[in-house]
Amino acid sequence: MTWIEKKENWFEPKRQKSNGSKPQKCYSITDVAALFGVSRQTVYNWLSFDEPESALIHVDAWFRLPSGHIRIRESAVVKLQYSVK
Repeated sequence: MTWIEKKENWFEPKRQKSNGSKPQKCYSITDVAALFGVSRQTVYNWLSFDEPESALIHVDAWFRLPSGHIRIRESAVVKLQYSVK
């Protein structure tokens, strides 16, 4: 038996085990602004940068990519739809 035969599926990428749930969709600042018909600056004001208690989008509901862009989780957008009306 060669070392390649011992290493079964060594060339396939490792897949993360899922718990059965789909990954949550994320939206950019521009996407959220378009959904609500507001400016991008308004969406930035909704994020919790300095004043977490007055923010519409909690700090746990968005994250920053390595490029610096912000993504907002779908659950926060859905929650925001009910609070803005």
